[in-house]
Amino acid sequence: MIASLPFAETVSVTEASERGLSSVVRSAAEGLDIVIERHGRPQAVIIGMDRIERIQELERDLQSAALILSRIATDNGNRTDLDAVIEAFGFNRADLQAELDADIKAGRT
Repeated sequence: MIASLPFAETVSVTEASERGLSSVVRSAAEGLDIVIERHGRPQAVIIGMDRIERIQELERDLQSAALILSRIATDNGNRTDLDAVIEAFGFNRADLQAELDADIKAGRT
């Protein structure tokens, strides 16, 4: 449960209101997570920008790790040559290069 986070303070909506927004924001900016409860149930959390940036960084790391693990789990060792992929789409490298050169010459890039 979120209220058990280290450095978290749990307050009711009424207590948070009595403390005032600037006090709650100051506490969060100082690194204290504020859990806001209504009727004894967590409803919201106020956290500082440093913490949210760290959470976002960890989320990106987790996504990268999941991608790596997925690739490791599904890698069968077979590799496909780029020319084979190009041909699978009905092209060849020379045609694509000629098309690119024509686009560059016409100023379409």
